[in-house]
Amino acid sequence: MFIAAIEDIHLVDWVICAAYLAFVIGLGVYFSGTQDSNDDFFHGGKRMHWLPVGLSLFATTFSSNSFVGLPAEGAFGDYHQLLAIFFIPFVVIPITCKWFIPKYKSWKYNSLYEYFERRFDRSLRLLASSVFMFYSAGWMATMLLAVARVLGEVLDSPSPEQGAIIISVVGLLATLYTAMGGVKAVIWTDTIQAFALGGGMLFLLFTLIGDIDGGWLTYFETARESGKMNMTSTSGGWGERNIYSAMAYGFFIYMGGQVATYGSYQRYITVESIRDAQFSLVVKGVFTLLSCTLFFLVGTGLWLFYQQTPESLQIFEAYSQDAAKDRLLPNYVMNFMDGVGITGLLLAGLFAAAMSSLDSGINSMVATFVTDWHNGKDMGRGTNRRLTLVFGFAVTCIGCVMSFSKLPVFDLLLSVGGATLGLLLSILVVGLLYRKATTIGVMLGMCTGLLVYGYIRIYIGKFASEDTIRALGEFGAIRNNTWWDGMFTTCSSIIVAIIVSKLTYREQAVDESLLLRQRKLT
Repeated sequence: MFIAAIEDIHLVDWVICAAYLAFVIGLGVYFSGTQDSNDDFFHGGKRMHWLPVGLSLFATTFSSNSFVGLPAEGAFGDYHQLLAIFFIPFVVIPITCKWFIPKYKSWKYNSLYEYFERRFDRSLRLLASSVFMFYSAGWMATMLLAVARVLGEVLDSPSPEQGAIIISVVGLLATLYTAMGGVKAVIWTDTIQAFALGGGMLFLLFTLIGDIDGGWLTYFETARESGKMNMTSTSGGWGERNIYSAMAYGFFIYMGGQVATYGSYQRYITVESIRDAQFSLVVKGVFTLLSCTLFFLVGTGLWLFYQQTPESLQIFEAYSQDAAKDRLLPNYVMNFMDGVGITGLLLAGLFAAAMSSLDSGINSMVATFVTDWHNGKDMGRGTNRRLTLVFGFAVTCIGCVMSFSKLPVFDLLLSVGGATLGLLLSILVVGLLYRKATTIGVMLGMCTGLLVYGYIRIYIGKFASEDTIRALGEFGAIRNNTWWDGMFTTCSSIIVAIIVSKLTYREQAVDESLLLRQRKLT
């Protein structure tokens, strides 16, 4: 079946897909001769233009997960997740531009986690770096999983084993051009991939509208009457996706990703000035607003299209459970869109989405390993490339393991983010805002945040008996909603860090020079 499906795909489609892959690998070869130092390989010589950096920030955040997950959310749910995403341009980016970017640029550190060492001690720097690498590995693995699920629909091969093969090919290709070209190749390919991703979705939306009886008028009337575009619901408890859980998810997850990860900080220092870094974030905000709205409009169009006949409605219902949701969009492309080259464009757009995150994540993992664990030692071009290959191979292996999961990719991503981004955000917030913060306080705070996450997501979510769930009352429903994870992890970590720091802080025992340095940092 797998081989037969490959043979059914037209040669033109394969040519389009292969041409795109050859192009991005060619960019890696082009930039391979300009990566003579750590500064070039990891920071682009700190002379990158703000426009491609901004597009890279967008493309990294919204990748193959968004390509399949957001239209699926729009098709099977409503727009509360879009409300959460709106926190990026309207809340997270303004806060980052006003308060964090000027501070980051004034530090002149090559790693965000160098601040943790200077503010606390080296052990906290290495712990933060490890948490970031764990997050990056899980996040990139979900990207590969999204690719496998789409290609599983395209190639009619949904088995986990065949998904692992697909993940291996895509992961190693992304690793290859990242290893050759460093962060310059990452940023410039991300720039191209951002337009490929947005253009592909725009084309899909207009195609869907053409296939819907009544066109745009029917589209908006039906969506409004059915509540598909609702994003302000206040009903439901802890288990519901409503305005409250969307706000918790939108602020804590995206704020953590924007200000507390090595990858975002890395982009900020690839440009020359504070103003350039702020411009790059404005670009990300605009593209996030437009593209993610487009993703959800496509999802609503898919829902409306599949409601038109009993036969298509039956197909829609067959894709409404668990991991199958991620395959609804490729099902439409493969079975209802006509024309040679359509499948090739779908595959190229999918690879664009996945690689825009894979290249960034792998490069950032290597960068934090070199700058944080080896104090920025210049290991040479060859060693940096070998490390990129090692990390890329590890991420690909994790993606192969995830191919056996039945959860939708966005649920997996939020689960990983809730366990990690909240911890990183808590260290940063406590370090910057509470002068008396101590290393032991922050450490115990992180442990508490992780325990709270484990209690909610692992114990309540997986192992608690029905009697225990009933005893928890309305709160027991949180087992079905990962949107709260980031808030509970972050807040519990911050509260405990402040309490323990207050108890363990000894002002008379602190060296005056250390106090002066802490005041300057905060």
